[in-house]
This record gives sequence, C-alpha cells and structure tokens, in this order.
Amino acid sequence: MFSIIDLITIGASLCLVILVVQRAAGRKKSGSEYFLAGRDLSWPLIGMSLFASNISAEHVMGMAGDGYRIGLVAGGFEWVGAWDLIILATSFAPLYLRSKIFTIPEFLERRFGWSLRAFLSANLLVINVLTKNAIDLWAGSLLFSTLFGWNQRAVMWGMSAFTAVYTMKGGLRAVVYADMIQGTWLILSSALLTLLGLRAVGGWHGLVTHVHPALLQMVKPLDSDSPITGFLIANLLAGMFYWCMDQTNVQRALGARTIEDGQRGAILAGFLKILPPFILVLPGIMARVLYPGLPRYDDAYPRLVRGLLPVGLRGLVLAGLIAILMSSMSACYNSSATLLVRDFVLRLRPATTERQQVVWGRWVTLLMAVLGVLAAPLVGLSVTIWYYLQDISAYLSVPMAAVIFLGLLWKRTNTTGAIAGLAVGFTAGLVCFLDQTLRWSLPFLSRPILHSFLHRSLLVWIITAAVVLGVSLASHPPAVEKTQGTLFSGFFEPWKGHKDYRTWAIVLFICTAALWWKFR
Repeated sequence: MFSIIDLITIGASLCLVILVVQRAAGRKKSGSEYFLAGRDLSWPLIGMSLFASNISAEHVMGMAGDGYRIGLVAGGFEWVGAWDLIILATSFAPLYLRSKIFTIPEFLERRFGWSLRAFLSANLLVINVLTKNAIDLWAGSLLFSTLFGWNQRAVMWGMSAFTAVYTMKGGLRAVVYADMIQGTWLILSSALLTLLGLRAVGGWHGLVTHVHPALLQMVKPLDSDSPITGFLIANLLAGMFYWCMDQTNVQRALGARTIEDGQRGAILAGFLKILPPFILVLPGIMARVLYPGLPRYDDAYPRLVRGLLPVGLRGLVLAGLIAILMSSMSACYNSSATLLVRDFVLRLRPATTERQQVVWGRWVTLLMAVLGVLAAPLVGLSVTIWYYLQDISAYLSVPMAAVIFLGLLWKRTNTTGAIAGLAVGFTAGLVCFLDQTLRWSLPFLSRPILHSFLHRSLLVWIITAAVVLGVSLASHPPAVEKTQGTLFSGFFEPWKGHKDYRTWAIVLFICTAALWWKFR
C-alpha cells in the first residue's frame, strides 16, 4: 500500500529530526542546559513545544476514535485546555519563573516541605509511565500494526529506543527544537487529511446531512458521558494539574528566557489548542460516514489514511504522526529524568556534579523507555485510547490539583491539611475509579449525574478541597517563610496594550467561548 515515495518521505522526516537534534546537542551539557535548555527559550518555541508535546499518537488516533464513537464533544478537553493555559500564563508561570526552580515538586517543597515534594514527584513519574509513555507507544504501534501488519511489541521497542537516543543526546533544547518541526508537521498533515475527508463526504453540508446532529454538538446534558458541566468545571479544575503543575508540560515554561516569554508561549499554545477538534476529532466523524461499522473505534484514523490518501501523501501524513509521537515521548523522557535527578538523586547525593547529573538523566531516560513498553498493553484494555487517557488521568491528578491550587491561593493552607487532603482525595478517587471499572454500582455513585467520570472527578476535587480547608483551619497556620514568594500575585500590573499577554489571553477566551456557543 505504501510506495517508495512514501517511505522516502518518512525517512526524510526522521533524518530532519536527527539533524535538528545534532544542532541542539552541540551546546554545553550543564544541568541547566540539559534539563531546562539553559533557561533561554523564546515564546514561539515554548508555545509550539507545549502544543506538540501534548498532542501525540493517542490524540491523533484516540480523538479520531472517540469522534467516531461520540462525536465532536471528544474535543472539548482541548478548548478547556486553552483556558488552563491562560491560568498558567496569568498565575503559575510568573510564580515558577521568579523562583528559578527546575521542577514543580521543588517549588512545592518551599510551600509544604519535602514530604509533599517527594509525593508529587513520585506521582508524576507514575503518571508519565501509565499515561503519556504507555499510551504513546500503544497508539503508535497500533497504527503501524494496522497499516503494515508489523508486530506491535517490536514496533514499541523500536520507537522507544530511537526516541530515547535523541533525547539522551540533546536534552530539553533538542526536544523543543524537534517539537517546532514536529508540531508544524502534525498541523499541516492533519489539516490535509481533514480537507480530503470533507471532500469525500460532500463538504460540510454533506457531513451535516449524513450524521446525526448530536455528533456535532459540544454541549451535552448533565447525565451524559461528556456533560457540559463536566468540561467547564471539572475538566477546568483537573486540567490545571496537567497544564500548570505537570512537569512534562510546564518544563518548557520553566526554560523561558523571561517571564514574558513564558506567558506569551502559554497563550500561543492556547490558540493552537483550538485546532484539534477540527483536525483530529472531525476526521473520526467523517470516518463514521465513510466507513460505518468498524470493529474498533480506534481504527478510524488508519482507515482514513488507507482510504483517502494517494501515494506520496500517505507518507507525508504518517511521517507527521511519527514525528509528533516522538515529540511527546521525548518530552516525557526528559521531564522524568529531570524529576528523578533533581528531586531524588541530588537529595541523596548532594555532591553530584553537573556532568554526573546529565549522565543520571540519560540512564533515567533509558529506564523510562523500557517501563513504557512494559506498561503499554494496559491501554489496550480500554474502550478507546482517548477514554483511557482521560479516565485514569482524572483520578490520578485531581487530588494534587486541589491541594496545589489551594496552597498557592490561600496562605492558611498548611502541610497537615495538604497531606490529609491528598490521603482522602486519592482514596475517594480510587473508589470512584474501581466502582466505574469493576462495575461495583455503589449506591451513592449510581446516581445518573455521577455516571460520567468528569462529574466523579469533580466530586473528588470537592472532597479533597474540603478536607484541606477543614484540617488547615483546625491546625496551626504555616510559618511565614513558607508563604513568602509562594502565593499568587501580580494580577494587576500596568497594562501594555496589544503587546501585553493579557490582551491576547482575553482574545483567546472569547474565541473559545464563541466556539462552545457555536457548536452548542
């Protein structure tokens, strides 16, 4: 099915990535350079890298699969993610960048102490293995298996090895430079497939004629799988962890040249988040028209590639997918290395030199590549790749999101309250997850409004926050030094007109709100 032209296109894309990495890797390998690109990233690089490291094979295949299953609403996470990026720019990024930290857990130690830093760092490492790394490998290998008939396990080992090598070579700078190319490639190739799909179904009018109107509606009732309140409240709160506290994503902002670069980069990424529902979810809806009755929802994207793209363009689109897959995996590897080295190795061995830190980082990268392959088969047990990602991420991240947000917002939050909130929150999240996965049908959770994992995650957030507030008020307030420089501030600085990131944040919010209204 693939011609020599397709294979040349794929090979050329991999060579381009290698050349970019070689250029980026030519710099000095200090700890700051390897883990944060020397804190010299400009806002265009940060914005594209934030977008590219987030969009991976699970988005391309998983969002198309969920588009096939439930329609355009599967892309609601992306538009809410744009709002979380506004929160990153306005609240979190200035706080992090003024503190000159390497990791988010490092900042958390200043606010709550070592125990919370260790817990968050370990939690992030687990999330990296079970979600980002495992899903990337499963989705990418599934695509190759479907298109070429290759062995999934062999493909996973090959992808993880190649990505680990170039991540070990260049550090964050190599990751970000590659992201710029890979993100652009993904947008162009996905837009091309969308346009060809629209032509095949008779344009927008033809699509609207052939599908049920509900598949193009973003606003769903409260008792549905994807309720509007679940997006606008629950996903907004849970998404704060992903976009404002998750090391893999925020690490790009930590490497910003200035605070303004970090803020503008976050807003640029927010504008790019408008695209996925149209270039990734919409193809899945079109596949439902063109290829009804697919055995697996996640087969929608490979089927479109086989059925719509002519020789030459198949290689272009597949090369874009390979590129973005490697981008996401390398981001996961680099952030994991940063977490383990900065939060654990340096604590146990404070005399570790800059060069030794880089060596440790490379070994961690190799370890993450192996663990990802071992964990990947878990993804295949879910109804779709996208559902697995959102489901498990919600319950793992919501308690931490509530604790960190309250800790940076309210100075009365103390360590005792934070630990109690995490203990109760993770217990509540585990009960909700197991009830849903194992179909326990616990009486309270059997109510229609708690059918969706989005509403369940909101319930976990509320329980966690209530415990944090109650225990903090019932115990001694934190020491003054724990709240100095660790609380949100700077919201009312002088306005700088069209150059001010807040101007573009308002434009971004209006655009996304208008889209929610348009596709209600």
